Amino acid sequence: MHQDYKYFVIPFNAVPVSPPYPVWYATWSKTRPHLQPGMGSPVVVGVVMGELPKDAILLGTSTKDPDPPPPPLSARSVSLSDYQHSVKAWLELGRGW
Repeated sequence: MHQDYKYFVIPFNAVPVSPPYPVWYATWSKTRPHLQPGMGSPVVVGVVMGELPKDAILLGTSTKDPDPPPPPLSARSVSLSDYQHSVKAWLELGRGW
């Protein structure tokens, strides 16, 4: 039986030190980066099977099993809406639509 996975973006500062869900940071590393003074916060994408965490923004829902890492950010997906479109297309490909 397939589960529905919800991919989301979440502010870096809203991610717990040990999140109870998988997350990928801007380089798609699962290791939380140590930010240096002056560094911007990386984009964080996560996935859950239940409710979205507080401050999360839904990117799309999938039935991929198991949950693979999301597509990476690219120079063409610089805005949240562009990235949401990329993730939606990727999720639809996985469903055979």
